[in-house]
Amino acid sequence: MREQLVAWAGDCVVRGDVSIGEERLSDQVNQADLLTFFGATLEALEDGRTMMVDELDVERYELHIIEVDGHRGDPTRRLRTITDRVWMQVGPFEVTGNLHRPPSALPMASLAKWVRFVPMTEVDFRLAGRDAAPTHRDVVLVNRDRITRTEVITEVMASTPRDTGESAGVDIAG
Repeated sequence: MREQLVAWAGDCVVRGDVSIGEERLSDQVNQADLLTFFGATLEALEDGRTMMVDELDVERYELHIIEVDGHRGDPTRRLRTITDRVWMQVGPFEVTGNLHRPPSALPMASLAKWVRFVPMTEVDFRLAGRDAAPTHRDVVLVNRDRITRTEVITEVMASTPRDTGESAGVDIAG
């Protein structure tokens, strides 16, 4: 099965179809060295030029931010989390959003725990130094290898499972 994916690299935005299995997108991205985009469009961040490619392999390391739409993984794997509002410098991007952690962990602990890409919710991001309005996404994955600066803005709230078995928290289990 393929899904449309939008990923932000240091110099362009890559859009295209990526083969997605039954696993969470974060698991797949953290396990694969390459992501293959089919019917890819690359848009330069500097001047908006676009280029289309039938098939494009992108090394995981080159991606800074991946937008997440679609399935959220297995709801039974979601744990209760504390949400911290944070600001990050991720390559050329300024990112503000909610970072989730277990209640007993210190703020920013999730940056040390997860493999490469860390989920964030209620995110606004933009190119640093630009006056353009930020891009807002409900969920993104941030490449922790590309984070150069971080700052906790506030602790927001604890997320707890709902009566339906759903969780407002992020799926952080193994």
